Amino acid sequence: MAGKAPELFAAVHIGSEQISMQVAEYRSLDDVKVIEKAHCQVTLGEETFKTGQISFSAVGELCELLKGYRRILAELGVNDYRLAATTAIREADNQQYIIDQIKVKTGFAVEVVDMIQEIFYKYASLFKRIAEAGLVNEKDAILFVDISSGGLGITLYKNGALLYQQNLHIGILRIKESFEKHQREDMHFQKALEEYIYSVIAPVQQELGQHQIKYLVLSGVETNLLLNILGREQDGNLSFMGLQDFKQLYKQVVNLNLPQIMDTFNLPENKADMVLPTIILYQQIMALTDVEKIVIANDQFIDGMTTLHIADKVKDKWLHTVEDQMISLARSVARKYHYNESHAEHVEHIALKIFDRMTRLHGLGERERLLLKVAAILHDIGKFINMRRHYLYSYRLILSSDILGFSEEEKIIMASVAYYHSKGTPVDFDIAFSSLTREQKVTVAKLAAILRLANSLDCTHRQKISECQVAVREDELVVAVQAQEDISLEEWTFEGKAQFFENVFGIRAILKRQVG
Repeated sequence: MAGKAPELFAAVHIGSEQISMQVAEYRSLDDVKVIEKAHCQVTLGEETFKTGQISFSAVGELCELLKGYRRILAELGVNDYRLAATTAIREADNQQYIIDQIKVKTGFAVEVVDMIQEIFYKYASLFKRIAEAGLVNEKDAILFVDISSGGLGITLYKNGALLYQQNLHIGILRIKESFEKHQREDMHFQKALEEYIYSVIAPVQQELGQHQIKYLVLSGVETNLLLNILGREQDGNLSFMGLQDFKQLYKQVVNLNLPQIMDTFNLPENKADMVLPTIILYQQIMALTDVEKIVIANDQFIDGMTTLHIADKVKDKWLHTVEDQMISLARSVARKYHYNESHAEHVEHIALKIFDRMTRLHGLGERERLLLKVAAILHDIGKFINMRRHYLYSYRLILSSDILGFSEEEKIIMASVAYYHSKGTPVDFDIAFSSLTREQKVTVAKLAAILRLANSLDCTHRQKISECQVAVREDELVVAVQAQEDISLEEWTFEGKAQFFENVFGIRAILKRQVG
């Protein structure tokens, strides 16, 4: 509506090296203006990586800073906000006490974001930025590499799909804290650092080496460091660097010790200490694949928080683009384990049809529908490991896979749905499942009951059923199908799976065969 006052949203991020806040006013996803920014340097990550905990003196200082941010939000009239914490608090042994102290002293509720979600938020903002710059097309592969203080996210995009995604615990600050000061000053440090980084990232070479990559998009806390030591300023949200410029910089840096780096690039010690790990890590990544151009992005985690929140608030269709990429990555994971694509697609189609007809009965939303969809895609991948108890291996493979866009809790839900896709009753069989809330466990049961019915209708993996119609009539779910072949096995299997469905939903599931 023309003239409508803009909405306000604030994102607050507790990072390893910086506490930041961003306030944006918006009318749509294409009409967003940042009206306030603030940030303060901290050393939370160093404490966590060194001692496993964050001291309460540091927590006290953090709370004082957050009180200041809260006053700013009050002055601006911001009621809609999110406060997220990443690596430092996420990995601190005293995480729960820290969260409680922040709540008690500041009133802020802290959302601790797991690593894969942290990478996802940044990827979402980056992809939107790259697309708006016209760098996305149908033929060129783009490699997104996000390096934070505690982690490294590698995401490969091509032609509307995510082909590969891997997250590694090898962030810049974590690398630095893996070596003592006297080791970092040793003449052999550069060689040892190269070998250390290579040992961690080498496994991704097999996947990345298969693709010709046009753009390497670098993002993260230390990306601006590259431009700084080149004597360049960030040119808007995206800057470009030639491969030759980087190679020359690499040759220069690896021959310098810490005092020389400080003097050559006019950097304080804490920044200079990051230069060698940053340069070597980038060099090692580029050595894994062919890259044509380097793009340095200015987007941070807080930008992803803002973009995704506003997109959800205004229900922007861009979210469907992001969701499609999440699903494409799930299919890439399934192909890795040589799944039966025709069977998975058939089961997915029927499961979603049942879900959509039961909206009033199951009380679940679009997010749960997405979880069912991905669980259907991945439910049989355990057969790659072992045909016996394949459901158990499907569960384990899903839990151990990086599927961008889904939280760890959502992965547990999808893995559990896959575990129960053929038999069994959801119980606390595993510490991961037992960590879910009661409501989440009920969600697992509902989605598993639906997936179990859908899977029974292709138990032969031959896609005999050509048409499937679903209707809810009083206390019955009627599934009417057409098939050109005998489906006696499917009928008997459906009948056997219907009891669990009835136990969960309180209605009978009936299969009817129609004459085509």
